[in-house]
Amino acid sequence: MKISNIKVSNYKIFKGDYNFDFNGGLVFLVGENNTGKSTLFDAVNFLNSGLPKDKKLSDIKNKFAEATEHVSCTVKFTGDIKAVINDFSETKYQRYVFDENGVESLIVHRTSEERSIKQKGKDVRLDIKKVTIWNPETKQFENPSGIDDVLSTLFEAQFIWADTDPDEVADFGSTKICGRLLNEAVGDFFEGEQWKKFTEVHKETFHGTGDSLGKRAEQIENDIKTILQAQYGVADIKFDFSLPETGAFYKTGEIIVNDGANTKLEDKGTGMQRAVALAIIQVYSRNLTVHPTDPRKTRPLFFFIDEPEICLHPKAQQQLLAALVEISKIRQIFIATHSPYLLRQFNSVNHDLLLFNRDGNGVIVTPAKSLDLFPWSPSIGEINYKAYQLYTSEFHNELYGHLQERESKLSETEIEAFFLSKGVKPTKSWIRAKNGSQEPARSVSLMTFIRHTIHHPENKKNADFTEEELKESIETMVGLAK
Repeated sequence: MKISNIKVSNYKIFKGDYNFDFNGGLVFLVGENNTGKSTLFDAVNFLNSGLPKDKKLSDIKNKFAEATEHVSCTVKFTGDIKAVINDFSETKYQRYVFDENGVESLIVHRTSEERSIKQKGKDVRLDIKKVTIWNPETKQFENPSGIDDVLSTLFEAQFIWADTDPDEVADFGSTKICGRLLNEAVGDFFEGEQWKKFTEVHKETFHGTGDSLGKRAEQIENDIKTILQAQYGVADIKFDFSLPETGAFYKTGEIIVNDGANTKLEDKGTGMQRAVALAIIQVYSRNLTVHPTDPRKTRPLFFFIDEPEICLHPKAQQQLLAALVEISKIRQIFIATHSPYLLRQFNSVNHDLLLFNRDGNGVIVTPAKSLDLFPWSPSIGEINYKAYQLYTSEFHNELYGHLQERESKLSETEIEAFFLSKGVKPTKSWIRAKNGSQEPARSVSLMTFIRHTIHHPENKKNADFTEEELKESIETMVGLAK
């Protein structure tokens, strides 16, 4: 089961309707800051959890949207949805699953539009507080009883924001990821012999007839009772040292990291904190969504990770992504990133990649599959060029080599003739150095000059090219490659 489409309308930077299609288990969102990558995650969180208590509708609505336009987010799921409902929820909700071209589909929707619908013969009022599900029989979005619990099973989303406090992930509270992991690991421990021994020791320690804490507190109890009875009448008082609830033990726990020194996680550097948080997330994805009696069955879990590269050196980034690639084979993961080290593992067969660019007050979103400069598109150089207007030597090499290959494997002389035939002027002078001797300078195109400079860094007879020249050369070859 995966998310195959997200539709966002008038949510923050997204003016009007935006449709995002997905096919892979790992989805990369690439683009400069303030282009909508994190906002897409935020819109999904809005669908999943509703409008935060400290927010107003105006805080999330696009400021250029008309008063009559509504904020909404819609997510379409596809895959073995009925089996998931059968294994982890109530089978009566299978009727919201519909067939589309032989694929099981289910659509979830939240909108700011206030409206009334007929649902099972009754008038039902819908608004931003209610998540709805598409009913294929009535052809409308509805909010049936119990659907929130069903969706929490089908659509558990974990968000790791760029500014997420790692303590949130490492928190041992029962509703937090680490606390839930511990609760799963504990199993029936609190019904076993070891726990029984602990309760007996606790009782003797606090309420025993010998030297116990209760005995030592008796004098204080009696003093308080004497004053209380003198001032307020007959009353008794007793200090009670009850056995804590089992969940309370988690809350007192802490993570200690030894990277040469035993230190609380909260006292480690941001890089270590984030690395531990991401490691916990990976363990959570493997351990906590398994069927209680059949480990072959797992319920859906979706990750939305904003800039996982933060505080991680290049090698750690590559190791993290390698782990996420493995997880993405069974869990769908969405990553917003600026890192070329993460993008190097992009696989156009199994992964998706969307490019985000600003367009005035709006956004242009381009699927990487629409990039087609090369037979092997999209390449990393091509992605960086489209997403960041980044002109790299690697992209220059790709373009130059592609034109040589495309035009019947042209030699150096022949590619120069090709450039001339396209109106390119030989504006640069290249001095070739061979066996320690210098050959006479010859006129070449800017593209060939840059190509030679890149491939022959040992040749110091020529001046280096400028950033502007690299940009001009790449733009020229992009035009020729189309």
